Amino acid sequence: MEQPSIYTFRHSALPPIDDAMKREIAEIDFNVSNLILKLQGHYRALSELRETLSDLLDSCELNLQCIRIVPDGDEDEAAPRAFNLTDLSEKEKHLIISTGITSSVAIRMLADALKCDIEDALVIVAVVGRATFAEMSPDDKEASIQRMVEALRDNSDGHSFLVEV
Repeated sequence: MEQPSIYTFRHSALPPIDDAMKREIAEIDFNVSNLILKLQGHYRALSELRETLSDLLDSCELNLQCIRIVPDGDEDEAAPRAFNLTDLSEKEKHLIISTGITSSVAIRMLADALKCDIEDALVIVAVVGRATFAEMSPDDKEASIQRMVEALRDNSDGHSFLVEV
């Protein structure tokens, strides 16, 4: 079911972005860029900034989804909405959530086993994960996705499962 739109505009009647809006956006860009430079090498501060910016991006995307753009030729025909996580099936959402929870538990266990902070364990996992992902060819990535799709299709009981990557 498509979410209701709060704002509807004909494509040709989209409100323009004025100079004040452009200045505010440029100011945010400038301030965030300076903050990133100031925080270079500070893992925890950069992680906090990334989380904040990610939350703001999510909020912006939710606001964009409340806007319906009607093509100039036909009032009832809306422009296609971008695909997002709310478009996933329940099984696909379950896979993402269970993977996140499993990863979180595994990182905590790794931190305990290595007797280090969770942040340090996250760095280790991120480095190994990036290296592993970088070594995968586009065909390997596509094959992994296909195995996940097949496992989702075959897993009718809805319980979690492991997918070999």
